[in-house]
Amino acid sequence: MAVPIGSTGFARGRSTVVVKGSLERVRAAVLSFERYPEFMPHYKKCRLLGRTPAGGWDLYMEVSALSGAVTMWARIEIQKPVVEDGVETYSSRFISGNVQDLQATWRLEKNDAQATRLSLDVFLRPKLPLPKSLLNAENLDGSARAVAAIRARVEQAQDGNR
Repeated sequence: MAVPIGSTGFARGRSTVVVKGSLERVRAAVLSFERYPEFMPHYKKCRLLGRTPAGGWDLYMEVSALSGAVTMWARIEIQKPVVEDGVETYSSRFISGNVQDLQATWRLEKNDAQATRLSLDVFLRPKLPLPKSLLNAENLDGSARAVAAIRARVEQAQDGNR
């Protein structure tokens, strides 16, 4: 679903899936930043630069776009999780990069011992002059592909352990 950002004409992409896996397994996949290039669409690099004084993660990432014609990079902080009403939320803060803005928020909620509800809101705004409709569609597609990739990663690993 597209989540409008005020009256800007921009929207975050929000996607939600149910993953057949425990909250712990889903969390491990979401926080396995350095492994993102192995299974996350468009990721070329993702490096953990360290922990922040506030307890978050300092990350560098590179993603390709426009069929590989453009590489965008960003340094972001994934803030330490906020847990409220059984939902773990991991939000990012854009620090620097060759994009105008990058925001991502992962939400994990235990359905039961074997299933977790996973959501991702994402907004990436490159410095390239692109139509808002294209950016909004890309953000929606990006969020859908990311949650699908996490679900596949967790469920394949789980199937391999049986």
